[in-house]
Amino acid sequence: MIVIRKADGNDIKSVYELEKKCFKDPYPEIVLRMLYELYPELFLVAEDSETKAIIGYVSGMIRVDGFGHIVSICVDQNYRRRGIGKRLMEAIENVMHKIFSVCMFRLEVRVSNIPAIKLYESLGYRVEAILKNYYLDGEDGYLMTKKLC
Repeated sequence: MIVIRKADGNDIKSVYELEKKCFKDPYPEIVLRMLYELYPELFLVAEDSETKAIIGYVSGMIRVDGFGHIVSICVDQNYRRRGIGKRLMEAIENVMHKIFSVCMFRLEVRVSNIPAIKLYESLGYRVEAILKNYYLDGEDGYLMTKKLC
């Protein structure tokens, strides 16, 4: 069984290892720790209850314009296509809405990341803009937003 829970400081090393597996340009461990320290309630992990392994995570922050910003989401390749990413997204949106009264969400995604784009669209996100040369390798990104209420 997979449990979605609030991260604790001891999870950051595991999250960093997962980050390196998921992304071409992973966030450094210090950035992940900063995100956790700034908004600990917006740093959630997916844990395999049998092995206690961290197999996914999502982090977010509240922007000054009131948007809930999904900073990063990642699910271990061996656990994908099981609804874990969807559960993580729903969980962080729920926390943002209940604790911070957020009704608008945003995220950025590589234009080539079709599985992620489809997931976000299934959750109600829509492409708002193309972000030219957004990623370090020059790939464009999509800015996607969602209005909850």
